[in-house]
Amino acid sequence: MFKRFFQRHSTTNSPLADFVRQAFGFRLGNISIYEQAFRHSSVAIKAESGIKNSNERLEYLGDAILDSIVAHYLYDKYPDMPEGELTKMKAKIVSRRNLNAIGRALELPALLDMDLGGQEVHQSIVGNAFEALVGAIYLDKGFNVTQKVMIKLLLKHGLDSKIHVDVDFKSKLHEWSQKEKKSLEFRVIDERQENGTSQYTVAVIVAKEQMGIGKGHSKKTAEQHAAREACKQLFDV
Repeated sequence: MFKRFFQRHSTTNSPLADFVRQAFGFRLGNISIYEQAFRHSSVAIKAESGIKNSNERLEYLGDAILDSIVAHYLYDKYPDMPEGELTKMKAKIVSRRNLNAIGRALELPALLDMDLGGQEVHQSIVGNAFEALVGAIYLDKGFNVTQKVMIKLLLKHGLDSKIHVDVDFKSKLHEWSQKEKKSLEFRVIDERQENGTSQYTVAVIVAKEQMGIGKGHSKKTAEQHAAREACKQLFDV
């Protein structure tokens, strides 16, 4: 059974307040909002209005706020990136898998107030709690603070690297070369074994000019890295 931290504590002297301060660097204002963010529907109390007092509404709000924060970040960082690529990058960052992993890294299961009858905590419960936490921070501190702490957190958990993994630079390069009627070639210029694993070095040649070099443990990975270097030169991404 997980610890329940939701007995009445003062705002500044509770495990929940300590968590917020250590994780995000600010003092919480309204502790009840954060308590609700970690209250699973299995222990929710029905209000007079008939709405369960769980974290589900905060999850809904946090999902929208996080979408907005990530969209704004990508819009500013990649001013020449088309809408379709921005959408794919955002989807990677706010994916259920990624949010679940961040929630685990923050050790949110230890904060959850729930009663699953001995069942294992499903990954989605953790991700949902993370979104609810975003909603709570937004209601307590406003958009600017929420944006600042979330970008810092996402960067810590590989925001930029996840962006580049999500973009298919090779396909982007192929589309561009066809449109511009430029020749395109991916050429293996080195292949060796290092510590029992293959290491490939690939050069991307555009219109007979070398535009990028990439390395990887597979040709596919090396080609993507080379294509990314070429895209940096061609599209400033």
